[in-house]
Amino acid sequence: MNRYEELIGKARAAYRENKIDEAIRLYEDAFREMIIVEDLIDLALIYLDNKMPVKALEAFQSLVDVFPDSPQGHYGLGLVYEQLGKSDLAEEAYLEAVKRNPTFAQAYFNIALLADDNNDEKKAYDYYKKTLLYDPDHFWANLNLGSFYEKKNYLDLALKHTLKAYEVNPGEKMVTFNLGVIHGKMGDHETALRYYKEETIKPDCYPLTYLNIALIYKDALGDYEKSRYYLLEGISRFKDNTALWYNLGCLYAVTLDYQNAYNCFLYALIKKPRLRDTLAADEELAAFRESPFYEELLKSVKGAQ
Repeated sequence: MNRYEELIGKARAAYRENKIDEAIRLYEDAFREMIIVEDLIDLALIYLDNKMPVKALEAFQSLVDVFPDSPQGHYGLGLVYEQLGKSDLAEEAYLEAVKRNPTFAQAYFNIALLADDNNDEKKAYDYYKKTLLYDPDHFWANLNLGSFYEKKNYLDLALKHTLKAYEVNPGEKMVTFNLGVIHGKMGDHETALRYYKEETIKPDCYPLTYLNIALIYKDALGDYEKSRYYLLEGISRFKDNTALWYNLGCLYAVTLDYQNAYNCFLYALIKKPRLRDTLAADEELAAFRESPFYEELLKSVKGAQ
């Protein structure tokens, strides 16, 4: 084993042990001996992961200068530009990467995400499709494309891609929530509830899962007790989620428990004052607005501002 190999081996071991500064020093020492492209990419990614974009940019740029046809070099530049908030340059770099490797699925995916961020639905759709052409099992491309189809009410296609994402990684956040949404739109409340309840088990559960469960029990199944149970369970996990508080208030209002409705609405409106307009227009709350609790609510909110 030569000195370069010894230093690179120690650098990798240090990084595995989360000794970031030591790993960087060892990589940099090794590169005084020689440079192997794959190792330089590893160091550039360490710079990037540890919020050192200037050093990462220098590393990837030096790689591209010496090897202009390196897809990974251009892709790395795209990652750096994204971290620097330069989305136009990031997209240019990703496009350079796929020019050199037309099967580079992750580069297509990153272009799709940039398009999504810019609300360019057509470009995002096209590049999610390109991602799946070369990586049919790409979790996020399937999940995001499924969401695209769900919003357009192409529910069979939405279900196809979201089930594929679920097959790839059933434990990832959002996938079971999205399956609940799709099945709910299809009118299959039982299956929707099964997927939503699977989402609630996850440590990073999407908070509105509890709202959707509660709405199915309340509006579709007429089971107010279970609706209240899941709203309260959601609030116990996400105490500042105003959608849960507001809808718990609605549930109390339709069951004529105006005191508890008042309490829930007060908390929600203090946290999110613009909900006042929603409350004023909500047809479900017409009777509540005729009660003295509504007038007292408006006074209380005004006094809290």
